[in-house]
Amino acid sequence: MIISSINYKGGVGKTTVAQNLAVALILQGYRVCLIDADDTKATTSWADKRDENGVEPSIPCVSLTNPKSFAKQVRAQYANYDVLLIDCPPALSPLAVKAMYASHLLVIPVSTTGGSDVWVSEQLLEKFQEIREAKEDAGDDAVQAQLLVNMYRRNVTLHELAASIVDQLAETYCVGVFDVKLGNRVVYGEANVSGMGVLEYGSDRKARTEINRLTKELIALATAGR
Repeated sequence: MIISSINYKGGVGKTTVAQNLAVALILQGYRVCLIDADDTKATTSWADKRDENGVEPSIPCVSLTNPKSFAKQVRAQYANYDVLLIDCPPALSPLAVKAMYASHLLVIPVSTTGGSDVWVSEQLLEKFQEIREAKEDAGDDAVQAQLLVNMYRRNVTLHELAASIVDQLAETYCVGVFDVKLGNRVVYGEANVSGMGVLEYGSDRKARTEINRLTKELIALATAGR
Protein backbone atom coordinates (compact mmCIF):
# COMPACT_ATOMS: atom_id res chain seq x y z
CA MET A 1 0.00 0.00 0.00
CA ILE A 2 1.21 3.52 -0.79
CA ILE A 3 0.27 5.95 1.98
CA SER A 4 0.83 9.70 1.98
CA SER A 5 0.95 11.67 5.20
CA ILE A 6 -0.15 15.02 3.89
CA ASN A 7 -1.47 18.46 4.73
CA TYR A 8 -0.93 21.81 3.06
CA LYS A 9 -0.26 23.32 6.49
CA GLY A 10 3.11 22.86 8.16
CA GLY A 11 3.40 21.99 11.83
CA VAL A 12 0.38 19.66 11.98
CA GLY A 13 2.41 16.50 12.58
CA LYS A 14 2.49 14.84 9.17
CA THR A 15 6.18 13.96 9.47
CA THR A 16 5.77 12.60 13.00
CA VAL A 17 2.81 10.50 11.87
CA ALA A 18 4.71 9.05 8.90
CA GLN A 19 7.70 8.15 11.06
CA ASN A 20 5.66 6.52 13.83
CA LEU A 21 3.59 4.53 11.36
CA ALA A 22 6.78 3.33 9.69
CA VAL A 23 8.13 2.09 13.03
CA ALA A 24 4.85 0.44 14.00
CA LEU A 25 4.44 -1.34 10.67
CA ILE A 26 8.02 -2.55 10.43
CA LEU A 27 7.82 -3.90 13.99
CA GLN A 28 4.82 -5.94 12.82
CA GLY A 29 6.88 -7.50 10.05
CA TYR A 30 5.88 -5.38 7.06
CA ARG A 31 8.53 -4.36 4.54
CA VAL A 32 8.42 -0.58 4.83
CA CYS A 33 10.15 2.29 3.05
CA LEU A 34 9.83 5.98 3.83
CA ILE A 35 9.72 8.42 0.92
CA ASP A 36 10.86 11.90 1.93
CA ALA A 37 9.18 14.30 -0.52
CA ASP A 38 9.78 17.40 1.62
CA ASP A 39 12.69 19.69 0.75
CA THR A 40 13.43 20.15 4.46
CA LYS A 41 14.62 16.49 4.50
CA ALA A 42 13.29 16.10 8.05
CA THR A 43 12.47 12.42 7.59
CA THR A 44 15.80 11.73 5.90
CA SER A 45 17.56 13.32 8.87
CA TRP A 46 15.44 11.23 11.25
CA ALA A 47 16.35 8.01 9.44
CA ASP A 48 20.03 9.02 9.44
CA LYS A 49 19.89 9.71 13.19
CA ARG A 50 18.28 6.31 13.67
CA ASP A 51 21.18 4.60 11.90
CA GLU A 52 23.78 6.75 13.69
CA ASN A 53 22.32 5.73 17.06
CA GLY A 54 22.20 2.06 16.07
CA VAL A 55 18.42 1.81 16.40
CA GLU A 56 17.08 -1.44 15.00
CA PRO A 57 15.40 -2.27 12.76
CA SER A 58 16.80 0.14 10.21
CA ILE A 59 14.12 1.85 8.12
CA PRO A 60 14.97 2.61 4.48
CA CYS A 61 14.34 6.23 3.51
CA VAL A 62 14.54 7.62 -0.03
CA SER A 63 14.43 11.33 -0.86
CA LEU A 64 12.30 12.05 -3.96
CA THR A 65 11.67 15.72 -4.66
CA ASN A 66 11.57 15.94 -8.46
CA PRO A 67 7.91 16.09 -9.56
CA LYS A 68 8.80 15.08 -13.13
CA SER A 69 10.17 11.68 -12.10
CA PHE A 70 8.30 11.24 -8.82
CA ALA A 71 5.54 8.85 -9.95
CA LYS A 72 7.95 6.58 -11.83
CA GLN A 73 10.38 6.41 -8.91
CA VAL A 74 7.59 5.70 -6.42
CA ARG A 75 6.39 2.80 -8.54
CA ALA A 76 9.94 1.45 -8.74
CA GLN A 77 10.34 1.59 -4.95
CA TYR A 78 6.94 0.01 -4.33
CA ALA A 79 7.98 -3.11 -6.20
CA ASN A 80 10.34 -3.91 -3.31
CA TYR A 81 8.13 -3.19 -0.30
CA ASP A 82 4.75 -3.91 1.26
CA VAL A 83 4.23 -0.30 2.32
CA LEU A 84 5.55 3.03 1.11
CA LEU A 85 4.97 5.96 3.48
CA ILE A 86 5.33 9.33 1.78
CA ASP A 87 6.12 12.37 3.93
CA CYS A 88 4.68 15.09 1.70
CA PRO A 89 5.66 18.77 1.43
CA PRO A 90 3.48 21.22 3.40
CA ALA A 91 2.13 23.08 0.37
CA LEU A 92 -0.17 22.75 -2.61
CA SER A 93 2.65 21.93 -4.99
CA PRO A 94 3.08 19.74 -8.08
CA LEU A 95 4.89 17.21 -5.87
CA ALA A 96 2.01 17.03 -3.37
CA VAL A 97 -0.44 16.46 -6.21
CA LYS A 98 1.77 13.72 -7.67
CA ALA A 99 1.91 12.05 -4.27
CA MET A 100 -1.89 12.08 -3.99
CA TYR A 101 -2.25 10.52 -7.42
CA ALA A 102 0.32 7.82 -6.57
CA SER A 103 -1.25 6.90 -3.22
CA HIS A 104 -3.85 4.36 -2.20
CA LEU A 105 -4.52 6.21 1.05
CA LEU A 106 -4.03 9.75 2.32
CA VAL A 107 -3.55 10.20 6.05
CA ILE A 108 -4.37 13.85 6.76
CA PRO A 109 -3.28 15.00 10.23
CA VAL A 110 -5.22 18.04 11.47
CA SER A 111 -3.99 19.97 14.47
CA THR A 112 -6.63 21.06 16.99
CA THR A 113 -4.45 23.77 18.51
CA GLY A 114 -6.10 26.63 16.63
CA GLY A 115 -5.25 28.94 13.76
CA SER A 116 -6.13 28.05 10.18
CA ASP A 117 -5.18 24.37 10.40
CA VAL A 118 -8.70 22.98 9.98
CA TRP A 119 -9.65 25.28 7.11
CA VAL A 120 -6.40 24.68 5.23
CA SER A 121 -7.31 21.00 5.38
CA GLU A 122 -10.51 21.84 3.52
CA GLN A 123 -8.44 23.12 0.59
CA LEU A 124 -6.61 19.80 0.53
CA LEU A 125 -9.89 17.89 0.55
CA GLU A 126 -11.15 19.92 -2.40
CA LYS A 127 -8.07 18.90 -4.37
CA PHE A 128 -8.44 15.30 -3.18
CA GLN A 129 -11.99 15.25 -4.48
CA GLU A 130 -10.76 16.31 -7.92
CA ILE A 131 -8.08 13.61 -7.91
CA ARG A 132 -10.47 10.91 -6.71
CA GLU A 133 -12.91 11.71 -9.51
CA ALA A 134 -10.16 11.88 -12.14
CA LYS A 135 -8.79 8.47 -11.08
CA GLU A 136 -12.27 6.94 -11.13
CA ASP A 137 -12.93 8.34 -14.62
CA ALA A 138 -9.62 6.93 -15.84
CA GLY A 139 -10.28 3.52 -14.30
CA ASP A 140 -7.20 3.81 -12.05
CA ASP A 141 -6.87 2.41 -8.54
CA ALA A 142 -9.10 4.22 -6.07
CA VAL A 143 -7.61 6.57 -3.49
CA GLN A 144 -9.02 6.92 0.02
CA ALA A 145 -8.51 9.66 2.58
CA GLN A 146 -8.72 9.61 6.36
CA LEU A 147 -8.54 12.65 8.61
CA LEU A 148 -6.52 12.28 11.81
CA VAL A 149 -7.16 14.55 14.78
CA ASN A 150 -3.72 15.45 16.14
CA MET A 151 -2.24 17.41 19.06
CA TYR A 152 -5.55 16.92 20.83
CA ARG A 153 -6.40 17.74 24.44
CA ARG A 154 -9.61 16.25 25.74
CA ASN A 155 -12.11 18.60 27.39
CA VAL A 156 -10.38 21.73 26.08
CA THR A 157 -13.06 23.79 24.32
CA LEU A 158 -10.89 24.84 21.37
CA HIS A 159 -9.74 21.28 20.73
CA GLU A 160 -13.24 19.82 21.01
CA LEU A 161 -14.52 22.45 18.58
CA ALA A 162 -11.76 21.69 16.07
CA ALA A 163 -12.45 17.95 16.35
CA SER A 164 -16.13 18.54 15.61
CA ILE A 165 -15.22 20.58 12.53
CA VAL A 166 -13.04 17.69 11.34
CA ASP A 167 -16.10 15.44 11.56
CA GLN A 168 -18.08 17.96 9.51
CA LEU A 169 -15.37 18.12 6.83
CA ALA A 170 -15.30 14.32 6.62
CA GLU A 171 -19.04 14.22 6.03
CA THR A 172 -18.93 17.02 3.44
CA TYR A 173 -16.14 15.45 1.40
CA CYS A 174 -17.08 11.78 1.95
CA VAL A 175 -13.84 10.80 3.65
CA GLY A 176 -13.13 8.95 6.88
CA VAL A 177 -11.92 10.02 10.29
CA PHE A 178 -9.69 7.80 12.41
CA ASP A 179 -11.37 6.85 15.68
CA VAL A 180 -8.14 7.39 17.56
CA LYS A 181 -6.99 10.95 18.31
CA LEU A 182 -3.30 11.64 18.86
CA GLY A 183 -2.62 13.66 21.99
CA ASN A 184 -0.48 16.74 22.38
CA ARG A 185 2.43 14.88 23.99
CA VAL A 186 6.08 15.85 24.45
CA VAL A 187 7.18 12.25 23.87
CA TYR A 188 6.47 12.50 20.15
CA GLY A 189 9.11 15.20 19.81
CA GLU A 190 11.55 13.47 22.14
CA ALA A 191 11.34 10.24 20.17
CA ASN A 192 11.78 12.13 16.90
CA VAL A 193 15.12 13.72 17.84
CA SER A 194 16.44 10.28 18.78
CA GLY A 195 15.50 8.73 15.44
CA MET A 196 12.78 6.65 17.06
CA GLY A 197 9.04 6.22 17.24
CA VAL A 198 7.15 6.31 20.51
CA LEU A 199 6.84 2.50 20.45
CA GLU A 200 10.62 2.37 20.93
CA TYR A 201 11.23 5.39 23.12
CA GLY A 202 10.49 5.82 26.81
CA SER A 203 7.45 4.45 28.56
CA ASP A 204 4.57 6.77 27.65
CA ARG A 205 1.75 4.24 27.69
CA LYS A 206 -0.84 6.63 26.28
CA ALA A 207 1.29 7.55 23.26
CA ARG A 208 2.06 3.89 22.57
CA THR A 209 -1.63 3.04 22.77
CA GLU A 210 -2.46 5.85 20.32
CA ILE A 211 0.04 4.67 17.72
CA ASN A 212 -0.97 1.04 18.12
CA ARG A 213 -4.63 1.97 17.63
CA LEU A 214 -3.80 4.13 14.61
CA THR A 215 -1.80 1.30 13.06
CA LYS A 216 -4.59 -1.20 13.70
CA GLU A 217 -7.12 1.10 12.00
CA LEU A 218 -4.75 1.66 9.08
CA ILE A 219 -4.23 -2.08 8.53
CA ALA A 220 -7.99 -2.62 8.67
CA LEU A 221 -8.47 0.00 5.95
CA ALA A 222 -5.78 -1.61 3.78
CA THR A 223 -7.30 -5.06 4.23
CA ALA A 224 -10.81 -3.83 3.44
CA GLY A 225 -9.55 -2.23 0.23
CA ARG A 226 -8.21 -5.48 -1.18
